[in-house]
Amino acid sequence: MSEGKPRVELRTKALIKACLRDGGAEREACVLDVSTRGILATTARPPTRGEFVELMVGRQMLVGQVKWASQRRFGIVLRERISVAALIAGDSGSVALMHAQSARKRSGSIFEALTENSRNLGQLVQFAIMVAILGVGAYFLADYAGSGLGSLQDAKVAMSGKESG
Repeated sequence: MSEGKPRVELRTKALIKACLRDGGAEREACVLDVSTRGILATTARPPTRGEFVELMVGRQMLVGQVKWASQRRFGIVLRERISVAALIAGDSGSVALMHAQSARKRSGSIFEALTENSRNLGQLVQFAIMVAILGVGAYFLADYAGSGLGSLQDAKVAMSGKESG
């Protein structure tokens, strides 16, 4: 375990049979504690630090990266936040928490959950405005070029000495 770093959130003790998949063969493991962001597990041959693993807990496939490993125990940082209660209860549905849902639960504000991705939304709006401006500019440029060609045609007719009409 990492020394000196305070835990970000509380752990829930568990004793759940699991199946571990990593670069080696599939093998049995046991989940000892769980948080929404990570798992402490044990197995006879733990995966190495930095390795990406899959942990099948009941019907749930959890994916994460090994943050630390000792002789039998190892800690995984999960790719997605999970519902600890749903995992322990063995729910058949997905235990992954939606990012906006977890933000809403933490903050209690729907507005904060909606604006969590405001930077990406702002960039999307900015891109759409730039495309619209470029489209309008291209239209006026084409219109100007077309009227300029018409003027050139008039000049060509005038230089040839022929009168139109």
